Amino acid sequence: MLNRPRLRAPITRLARWALTATGEPGATPESLEPRPEGLAVEPSPEPPLDAATEDEQSGQDPEFARELRPAYLACESAAVTRLLYERLSDKDVAAVEQLLRETPGAWDHYAAAPDEASRWHLLLALGMWVGSESLAKKTRLVRVEPPDDVHSMTRGALAAAGGLYEADLIVDALLSVGADMSEVKAGLDFGSSSGRVLRVLHAAYPRATWYGCDPNARAIAWASEVLPGIEFFVNDDAPPLPLQDESLDLAYAISIWSHFAPDLGLVWFEEMHRLLRPGGYLVCTTHGLTSVAYYAEHGHRTLEQSQEIADALYRQGWWYAPEFGDEGDWGVVNPERGTSFITPEWLLAQLCPRWRVFAKAPRRNQDNQDVYVLQRVYALVV
Repeated sequence: MLNRPRLRAPITRLARWALTATGEPGATPESLEPRPEGLAVEPSPEPPLDAATEDEQSGQDPEFARELRPAYLACESAAVTRLLYERLSDKDVAAVEQLLRETPGAWDHYAAAPDEASRWHLLLALGMWVGSESLAKKTRLVRVEPPDDVHSMTRGALAAAGGLYEADLIVDALLSVGADMSEVKAGLDFGSSSGRVLRVLHAAYPRATWYGCDPNARAIAWASEVLPGIEFFVNDDAPPLPLQDESLDLAYAISIWSHFAPDLGLVWFEEMHRLLRPGGYLVCTTHGLTSVAYYAEHGHRTLEQSQEIADALYRQGWWYAPEFGDEGDWGVVNPERGTSFITPEWLLAQLCPRWRVFAKAPRRNQDNQDVYVLQRVYALVV
C-alpha cells in the first residue's frame, strides 16, 4: 500500500497543476439583479463554501452536491451555441442587445464576456431571461424553470436557455472524433433530470428523436408536462430501459457514472451497449485523478480523504462511497448510488474490446470531471 505522508505533496501539486495547466479560470462577472418575478441568479461557478446553497435548502450535504453551476465556456468550438446563435439575424441580435441594455445589470454582464463563444452563450441565455420572443422563435429554445421542489442542476439567468455548456460539451466531444450530428436519428439523455440539457439539443437538432430518463420521478413528470416533443420516462435502479435493442445512435450521461458503484456502473455500460446501434456513441463523464485534485484544491474534501481516494485509484482503479445518506439523491435512495472515482486504465480494462474508447479529455467538464467518448464496436474480429 502506498505511503500517505509521502503522497500528500504530490496530491497538492496535482491539485495546482489541474487548475493551472491551461491557465487560471477567468473571473465570473457579478450577478445580475433579479428580475421582477424574483427568480434567483446563480452568482458564480464556485460560491463560497459557507454560502447557503440549493443543496442545503433541500437537506442534502453540500460537500457531496451534484449541482453544476454556470461557467464561461471552455469548449473547443461551442458547436451547439454557435448553431443556435447563427439562426439569428443581425437585426435579431441588435434587438436582444437592446433588451439587455434596458435590464439592470444585464448589459454589464453581457459586455464582460471574455471571448466570442461566451458572448454567444450569454446572448442566448440572457436573451431568454429577458423574454426575447424573436430569439425564442428563431432558436426554438424554451425558457422554463422547475419549481424549487423539482430537481434542476442549476437555475437563474445564466441557465434560462437551458444547458448550453453541457450541450456544447457533448457535441464538441463527438465532433472531435469525427462524428456527424446529422447522422443522429435517435438520442438518449441518461440521467436527464428535468431536461435542462435535453431541451437545448432538441432545439438544435429537432429532426432527431430524443429520449430522457431518470430515476427522479418528480423531475420526469415535470419535464414531460412542459417539454413537448421529447419522450421522458422514469428508469429503475437497474436495467433494462424500455427501449429496443440497437435503437439509439447516441447516448450521453453528464455526472452519472460519477455516482455509480463500480459494479452498477458496469451493468449500465452493458445496457448502453444493448441500446446503441453498432458504431453508435456514448459520451459520459466521470471523476478521475483530476477530480481528486479539484476537490482538494477547493476545500470540498480534506487532504486525508483525497489521499485515501488517490491510494484507492492507484491500488485498484476505483473508489466509491454511498454518500447520499438515508434521504438519497433528491429522494432517489439506492446504496449503489453515491460518489465514485475511476481511472481510465480500470475503465478500459472493463470495457474493451466491446467498446472502442475514442477519446478521454481530463477535467473537460467544469474543470473537474473527465469526459469519455465511447463507440460500440461493429463486430469483434476473431
